[in-house]
Amino acid sequence: MIVEEEIQQDEKVFCQQADIAPLMIWMSGYNALYCYFNSNWLKFTGTHLTKAASASALEEEIGNIWTGSVHPEDRQRCEDIYLRAFATYESFQRQYRLRSASGEYRWILDTAAPRFAADGSFVGYIGYCIDLTGVPIGISQPSLTESYSLSTNSSRRLRKITDRERATELAKALEQLQTEIRKRQAVEAQLRQKTSEFAAILQVLPDSYFRLDADGSILDYKQGLMESLYIPPEDCQGKSLRECLPTAVGDRFHQAITQVLETQYEVSFEYTLPLPEKNNNFEARLLPLPDRQIIVLIRDTSNNIQAALIESDAKFRSIVENANNVIFALTLEGIFSYVSPNWTEIFGHEVAEVEGKSFIPFIHPDDVHICVDYFQRILTTGEKQKAIEYRVQYKNGSWRWHTSNSSAIKDANGNVLYFVGICYDTTDRKEAEVALAERARLANFRADVDAALTQSDSLQNMMRRCTDALVEHLDAAFARIWTLNEQDNVLELQVSSGMYTHVNGPHKCVPIGQFKIGLIAEEGKPHLTNSVQTDPRIANKEWAQREGMVAFAGYPLIVEDETVGVIAMFARQTVTESTFKALEFAAQEIAIGIKRKQVEIALRESAQREALLNRLSSQIRASLDLNHIVETAVQEIHNLFEIDRCVFFWYRQDADVPYWEKVYEVKNSFLPCLLNDQEATHAEIKLIAAKTLNGEIIRIDDTETVGDSIAQQFLQDFGFTAFMALPVHTQSGEIGAFSCGYCSGFRPWLNNEVELLQAVTVQLAIAIDQAKLYTQSRITAQTAQDKAQQLEAALLELQQTQAQLIQTEKMSSLGQLVAGIAHEINNPVNFIYGNISHASEYTKDLLHLVELYQQSYYPPTPEIDRQINNIDLDFLRQDLPKILESMKMGAERIRQIVLSLRNFSRLDEDGTKAVDIHQGMDSTLLLLQNRLKAKPGHPEIQVIRDYGNLPPVVCHAGQMNQVFMNLLTNAIDVLEESFVTCTERSRWRSLSERSICHTLREDKAPMSLVNNTEQRTNERQLLLLSETLREQAGKPVQRNASQGEMTFPQIRIRSLIQEDHVIIRIADNGPGMTKEVRKRIFDPFFTTKPVGKGTGMGLSISYQIIVQKHGGKIQCISAPGEGAEFVVMIPLKQEPST
Repeated sequence: MIVEEEIQQDEKVFCQQADIAPLMIWMSGYNALYCYFNSNWLKFTGTHLTKAASASALEEEIGNIWTGSVHPEDRQRCEDIYLRAFATYESFQRQYRLRSASGEYRWILDTAAPRFAADGSFVGYIGYCIDLTGVPIGISQPSLTESYSLSTNSSRRLRKITDRERATELAKALEQLQTEIRKRQAVEAQLRQKTSEFAAILQVLPDSYFRLDADGSILDYKQGLMESLYIPPEDCQGKSLRECLPTAVGDRFHQAITQVLETQYEVSFEYTLPLPEKNNNFEARLLPLPDRQIIVLIRDTSNNIQAALIESDAKFRSIVENANNVIFALTLEGIFSYVSPNWTEIFGHEVAEVEGKSFIPFIHPDDVHICVDYFQRILTTGEKQKAIEYRVQYKNGSWRWHTSNSSAIKDANGNVLYFVGICYDTTDRKEAEVALAERARLANFRADVDAALTQSDSLQNMMRRCTDALVEHLDAAFARIWTLNEQDNVLELQVSSGMYTHVNGPHKCVPIGQFKIGLIAEEGKPHLTNSVQTDPRIANKEWAQREGMVAFAGYPLIVEDETVGVIAMFARQTVTESTFKALEFAAQEIAIGIKRKQVEIALRESAQREALLNRLSSQIRASLDLNHIVETAVQEIHNLFEIDRCVFFWYRQDADVPYWEKVYEVKNSFLPCLLNDQEATHAEIKLIAAKTLNGEIIRIDDTETVGDSIAQQFLQDFGFTAFMALPVHTQSGEIGAFSCGYCSGFRPWLNNEVELLQAVTVQLAIAIDQAKLYTQSRITAQTAQDKAQQLEAALLELQQTQAQLIQTEKMSSLGQLVAGIAHEINNPVNFIYGNISHASEYTKDLLHLVELYQQSYYPPTPEIDRQINNIDLDFLRQDLPKILESMKMGAERIRQIVLSLRNFSRLDEDGTKAVDIHQGMDSTLLLLQNRLKAKPGHPEIQVIRDYGNLPPVVCHAGQMNQVFMNLLTNAIDVLEESFVTCTERSRWRSLSERSICHTLREDKAPMSLVNNTEQRTNERQLLLLSETLREQAGKPVQRNASQGEMTFPQIRIRSLIQEDHVIIRIADNGPGMTKEVRKRIFDPFFTTKPVGKGTGMGLSISYQIIVQKHGGKIQCISAPGEGAEFVVMIPLKQEPST
């Protein structure tokens, strides 16, 4: 074993040499701490070591240099690679960003290899770094793709290499190639010189020399200075070496030849060859050559064996006596026949105490079978085996790890005589490996906990992943987390991982201050033990002994002096101090994570409550229908609190016999109605009535705990297991009550839930008072003339607000009406359409029967003949099928219209869904088809569909149809008012004119009708061509008074995808609009139409649908005389509502 001072001296010399090396070099020890950075590394990073610091301070400073210089985003990944390598002693590479002296981060390729001492023990790693920032990726990073995406700026800079830089690189490559050629020529000259020297050596070499091929045939032979070897020198070419020797020796040569060819390594062995005078000993060496050839050198060792044995024995004894490793010899029975003298110095036993004894008493009982199997394998195979590790007991009773290599000693016949081996202490390395594994295990544990805290979607999932990490990385038998229920002052078990995964049982709820878990929470201190059998807080020691529990660790989860829970674990093995510290750190992070999740949940619940109150407030402001408000409140409370039943009662105290009226009830489908009749007397719901009239809240978490037997029976009759009722008292004296019931076991009513319901009752009371005030204001307005104007203004303002809301609902109501009409029409149309085919068949049969009668009873009677003439039978026979076919076409047309009506209404699509935008547009156009047709005084409005290839778009389909309806209706209104009739011009336009005009129109389809000069030019060409043809025909030409007036009204609809948005453009070639009008078109109640023709809400509602409902944009592009175009843009990808 190398002395520590020698290792330090060698490393000191190496560091002096590394400081002048052109590379950045670093070293670390077997404990994974960095211990050296050369001057180039320090210069690159701009790091300066403190010269006056102590040795320990300097070591700590060096250990932190790498961490402080590496980019924070790369640090964890590189440390993981580094620590994994220490577990396997394998070389590794890593790529990261290193801060240079200028402060800029540079990409570094770091290559490292393990370091081993002369005795084979692991002493650490050495690595060198290369700056890759300025090197092209294709050269510098052939296999490291992990940093490719992180070095985008570097990649961009590399692609800007100029031609001059490429020429420089080529020149350098050419110079390098010429240098390699010169080196190759020098090597060839040396090779020729060595060949000559080799031939000269063969002439004076005393050994016999053979050159063999792969089959063992002799290609070349020189006898040397030895006696005959059974091989005649004059006649050996082409013969097999095996054939020229005795069988046993020839077989041994054959085995050696095969081994050399397979391994391409030198093989040596000794053999005895009988000669006429005596038996001589020989040594054979076989060396591989290219082309599967072999050199064989044979030397006579007979005269040197004895001297060599004497010299070898002396050297062996010298080595054994001065070696730091223990050398031993074992008989085949496992008895020490020899141990080196240093056994006493290392193990403490005298040599006499060991020799003649079995090795088994010195080996740890758990490792005896390893040693026995090892020697058995050597004895069976006769070959050297891989080294083994085992524990040896020293004389002082301590156990230390040793590594041993042994081999078998055989006689001339190959029989094993005994074993010899060498062993050395590897305890320090084993302890370092254990410590390193512990560090890696705890690092993985912290990484999993961090991932759980940052990536979990729910509190339950986060806690589950944390306890799973304890079981997986800290070898916990099971681990659990409790959270504090402040209302009941108990700890509630949330998750359990390991051998126990259930959360129900005696540990479900633990009162604060009771049992070991409750005491941890009360004291705010951890409880740790590695001896559960002697721990006074472990109550069930019989269970602990049966399950083999050894250790327990429990930590309070505290955030800013506030206890949020407890985390605890049991383990079947001793827990190390580092594990306790890691668990303590993790408990702090888990506590923060739980608190953060709880705050998020509270905020989300608060937002839900706020949303409910806002919706109720909106209902109150938008409508005075109290029943509708009550229904909304009941539904929202039922859904938000996830209860089984929610009911609202009014107390009708003005009746002759006061009673309670059930206004609205929401319940789960499997429950019966609370009251079969809508009314109930005071006695029937005595529990609710008495408390409500007194303004008291009824709050029962568990009906089993109700002391009043009558009240308990009342609740159980309705199936309630938990119940709550809140009174509603208005200033006007109205009394009502909310009744909330749960039918599936214990259900605690939280304070915030009660507060929310109280806020709802306040809103309802306000609604009632507002309704009464509104009624009183109207009465006062009729009796008090001086306040009439003020009340009228208030009423007008209220009406305007209602008008806006009513207009918002108008299209929804229209959709319901349209869907209803479509449904009603669809049934008779299906009946007609389904029977027309049968009627056609029956008609054909009847007509065929008439023909048969005419053929069979010819001539007909005078009376039949007269009837045939009267009804014109031939015409009827031809026209009747046509009539039926036209009826079928009409029915088909009605079916298409009904389908379009249903597509437009979209009543079956609640919320957002993926729909075909084009189908909705076509349905809207079909509904407007009558307005697009030509009418007296107005030409036909042409619709050009320029649809793109759109995928299904997630949107509110019905609302989008409403937007299309508003935009298209406005465009039709503008075109009808702005365009003159083209009836006269169509009357004299001939077929050839139409053909030429059609050619001009189709020559190039206009892309936009806004600022579209090309489209107007084509229309102008049509007009001029028509006038030219009319003049050539001698007909008068009629021109419009206005040169800019157009007689071909058009609406162009385009759709396309731009990035991640769907764009729909609806354009008309009307007169356009001014800038002032364009600024106000989306304002509510703004309209340019005559009074009574427009409300001014269409575009305002369209704006709300696109912008607020879909998160999109709507834009108007227009100018006077240039038409108008509305651009609708909505996101392509949205989450469909469930």
